[in-house]
Amino acid sequence: MLVSVFLSGCAVAPVAAPEYRIDLSAGMKSLIAVMPVENLAGMPIPVQALRISLIEAMKRKGLNILGEDVLERFMERHRVRYAGGLNRELGEAFREETGTDAVLFISLELFDETDPPKAALVARLVSTHRKASVLWMEGVGMAGNDAPGFLLLGLVNDPRALWEKAKDRVVNSLTEYLSGRKPKDSRKVEKKFLPKSFRGLPPKPPDGKETFSVAVLPFRDESTRRNAGEILALHFIRELSKTGTIDVVEPGVVRQTLLRSRTIMEGGLSLPQADILHADMEVDLVLTGVVMEYQDYIGGWGNPKVEFSTRVFDMKTRQIVWTSSSYNQGDDGVFFFNLGKVNTAHGMATGMVRSVVERLNAVFEERAGPLAVAVPPGPRP
Repeated sequence: MLVSVFLSGCAVAPVAAPEYRIDLSAGMKSLIAVMPVENLAGMPIPVQALRISLIEAMKRKGLNILGEDVLERFMERHRVRYAGGLNRELGEAFREETGTDAVLFISLELFDETDPPKAALVARLVSTHRKASVLWMEGVGMAGNDAPGFLLLGLVNDPRALWEKAKDRVVNSLTEYLSGRKPKDSRKVEKKFLPKSFRGLPPKPPDGKETFSVAVLPFRDESTRRNAGEILALHFIRELSKTGTIDVVEPGVVRQTLLRSRTIMEGGLSLPQADILHADMEVDLVLTGVVMEYQDYIGGWGNPKVEFSTRVFDMKTRQIVWTSSSYNQGDDGVFFFNLGKVNTAHGMATGMVRSVVERLNAVFEERAGPLAVAVPPGPRP
């Protein structure tokens, strides 16, 4: 039973985003509201047990968590049904009515108890002050066979142990951020995750601002994976937030704008739709795209696959200033004993998106100037 998953721990090598700090405007005494878990796994999972486990771990670290009764009354009073993001009005209400300083959102991407088990989640902390800024974000994806080691002694077959590791990774990262300690940043982009093609030119610098602001829209989902468009958007929000040169709009603010304007992007973002987003959110850039594959595998044998394309619109010039195409599978670059294999789509997407954002940011900072690269894709099984 999944409810029993949150009991014990064991060593395993996760694929995770490095710990980092975007903006230190919250501390250990900050009051944090933990929202219900957003289930993006595409299958029924008792996510409340996951949430309780995370809250208990946060309290053991000394974090200040908003009481459940206060949160429930607040959500009923404001008829909150969407647990995946925060708009500015709701953030202001949180702050004024409950004293909440920040809201924690948890998105569950994968939980598979089949031997070897797999788990992936993304968490982010959003300020109730100013413009509902994303303060901190962490993602982790792991599988029980990530680090089998000599004689397979490192295999993890117990989903309870795997989940404890994922949970601790997220809670420890959040605690470091709130403590003000400088986080570790071992960011490294592997060559195998380079986009297969990309083209970019520097957008027009925003008037009177040192950084670009960008809204990331849910990707159009052409895959067989439910919620793949929302999952990939979270990967881009996380990596763009780390650049320090790009201000990313909180997804809840983007969602509210799309709903208010009744924007439906069945065939992608049109220029009139982009103009609506620009007028409502005053963003410089809009990033969107298409996800063609976001595939995990069940059991010990298989290959995760991820494929997507991106486009970035410059709202000032109404031009496309970036396009890219990416495709990878878990055993790319693996030749002996599965060394270096990535066992989750989350792990692959982390590397692939990081590679895209690194090149996109270089172009936007005009370090590279106009850039166009095409790499012939390898054969796909």
